[in-house]
Amino acid sequence: MRKLLRIVAPLVLVLAACEQDPIEWGEISYRPSRLGDPDTRSAIMSASLPAIPGTVGSCLRSIRAAGDSSDLFRVWWSSRADSSVVLSMQRSTDQGRTWLAPLVADSTDRGRRGCDRPAPATVFEPVSGYLYLVYFIESRFGAGVFFAHSMDRGDMLHAPVPVIYGKRPSAAHVAGRGDSVVVVFEDPNASQSLVGYALSRTNGHIFEQRGRVTPNEEVATAPWSALEGDSVTVWWKSGDRGSRISEDADRVGFRSGVWK
Repeated sequence: MRKLLRIVAPLVLVLAACEQDPIEWGEISYRPSRLGDPDTRSAIMSASLPAIPGTVGSCLRSIRAAGDSSDLFRVWWSSRADSSVVLSMQRSTDQGRTWLAPLVADSTDRGRRGCDRPAPATVFEPVSGYLYLVYFIESRFGAGVFFAHSMDRGDMLHAPVPVIYGKRPSAAHVAGRGDSVVVVFEDPNASQSLVGYALSRTNGHIFEQRGRVTPNEEVATAPWSALEGDSVTVWWKSGDRGSRISEDADRVGFRSGVWK
């Protein structure tokens, strides 16, 4: 039976500058946006989206998908009548023709933003069968970026773990290979648009290391990431110094590094 596994979440968490960065970064580079970059403006995989008990509507623009040739997963927000939200996950074993019953990933939101919030992010690692989710939520435990995962192809989700607390709604992304997980996010505590990261070697049960991807002079939003062995690459939408970039900006900044 598909169920939610509850575990005790650690009471960590502030994004602090580390004396020794756990990632040895290369230089920042830039390129135009291109096909294949994450698109946060259009709904996908919305066919036959189920109603979630206790909610009044689905946030179609928040749907995000991940998977391989055997399994496909989708995650999305649904809004309650009081404009708080529920995060749900659903699995298909036939590439979206039919879907298994949805599983609630997080129902702790107490915000009043409705669908006006960053979309969640998800990635599936087919070798291990691990599914990773990351998202911003205004939980009863505190607002911030949270992480959840499944270790059995979505049959069971471990309880959410805080990555970083902060009140500003923040886009986040996740990459993983087995027990190694990288979460990147717009820093919800910074006075300007910075991208930070958190690292876990324990499948996200705790994030042991953290740091910053972008310097103060870089206007960086909407990050995404990739992990290959110990090589980490982070991309973000890049704007001019002193201004927050618009949704249709076409400049992408990126840098790679080695997780030491």
